[in-house]
Amino acid sequence: MMPLVWKTNLFTKEDICDMIELDNSKQYYSDKYSRYAFILGVISLTGMCCFPVMPVIGGLGIMFALISRGGADVFSKQAKNGLILSVIGTVLSVVLTVGIMGFSVYETINELKTNPGVVDEVEQQYESIYDQMGTEMPDELYEMFDELRQMSDDMNSAE
Repeated sequence: MMPLVWKTNLFTKEDICDMIELDNSKQYYSDKYSRYAFILGVISLTGMCCFPVMPVIGGLGIMFALISRGGADVFSKQAKNGLILSVIGTVLSVVLTVGIMGFSVYETINELKTNPGVVDEVEQQYESIYDQMGTEMPDELYEMFDELRQMSDDMNSAE
């Protein structure tokens, strides 16, 4: 049975072949971008502890998954998996980094409370390093250590 479009002579055979090639090229780009999304999703999930890079990689994976959809209503299976992996990798990377930074701040404050002489020890280590390099420690570092010492004294006096 001959297709309806050929009977009505709205399209020539060449027009139909051009439309088929156009659809095939869209499918090619869709497959290519969904593959990129999946690969970047796997990379962002496996390397989630590398904070400055992995949210960017995960963001690119999310972007490629969205691009691969094109005008369709649904994602391909590979693009959906890439989107899921990219979102999980990005979120875990940010959560892990915030957790590590929060723990570091907590431990620093705890160390300043329990050991008031730690600021002097660190300052001596910095002075030793600058002496080995043959330069003088910058005034900004002396000011920073003075502020840390003051903060440590304030925390110890508040208890």
